[in-house]
Amino acid sequence: MVSITRRVESIKRSPRMFALRLWSYFRRGHSTYLVFLMSFANFVVIQYRLLIEYIPVLKLVFSSLAAFAITFFLVYVPLAVVIGWLDYEKLAVPVDTALAAKASPWVKDIARALIMIAEGRNGEAIEVLKKWAE
Repeated sequence: MVSITRRVESIKRSPRMFALRLWSYFRRGHSTYLVFLMSFANFVVIQYRLLIEYIPVLKLVFSSLAAFAITFFLVYVPLAVVIGWLDYEKLAVPVDTALAAKASPWVKDIARALIMIAEGRNGEAIEVLKKWAE
């Protein structure tokens, strides 16, 4: 009950922030999950239509959309997982992350503050980080 009361008070204090939070949740759920599932289903149907219906040999192997979808899912999903893992571990993601960190003022300030703390300059580190705590 306390949690609900706290949330209601938070909404009353800042309805704009609450609306923006809902908008952010909507965009995340829509783009990351719902549209992804719809586009995946659409992709399967299009591939079936273009490949199976126009290539007679494949039509014999995949007699229905359901058979094609199951086979496609069993091949495509593990392949996508392996490619995604390679991307995260060996390819673009480490480079992208390093570049984003170098471009981020927040990361630069955190790194600078950590160096200052290691050197015993705690007061200077606090001053560097204050702007991010406001």
